[in-house]
This record gives sequence, C-alpha cells and structure tokens, in this order.
Amino acid sequence: MSDEAARRDYLTRFQQQGEVAMAERPLCVRLPEDIDGLMREKENRTAWLRDAIMEKLWREGHLPERYQSLMEQAAD
Repeated sequence: MSDEAARRDYLTRFQQQGEVAMAERPLCVRLPEDIDGLMREKENRTAWLRDAIMEKLWREGHLPERYQSLMEQAAD
C-alpha cells in the first residue's frame, strides 16, 4: 500500500459534469516534454483540451450537428 493520502475527490473526479454525456473512459495522450509542460501550466487544461478537440473537428467538418451552434457562437 502507498503511504500517500487518498485523493479527496475519489468519489467525484470522473463523474458527469454538465448536460452532455461523457464517454465512460477518458482518452489519454503523451506529448513532447515541452508541450506537456505548457499544458500542465494551464489552469483548466481539461476544458482547454476539449475545446481544442472540438475546434479541430469543426474545422475538419467532422463535428456532430448538435455542437455546430456552440462553435458558431464561439467564433463570433
């Protein structure tokens, strides 16, 4: 067993947050060290990464229709 204290958010850290249902399992990526460092400095990197992924899918024309209005509002 580890000597580290258990995280306080163990009951809620992977729970649904918001109206859109999230996938059961999170995606994980490894980044080059310098990019990883920049991302870890971000205050809310999870939201930032979600926004970046949505924007890329939107630009490529692969974003599902139900999210189109959100992206158009953000572009204004």
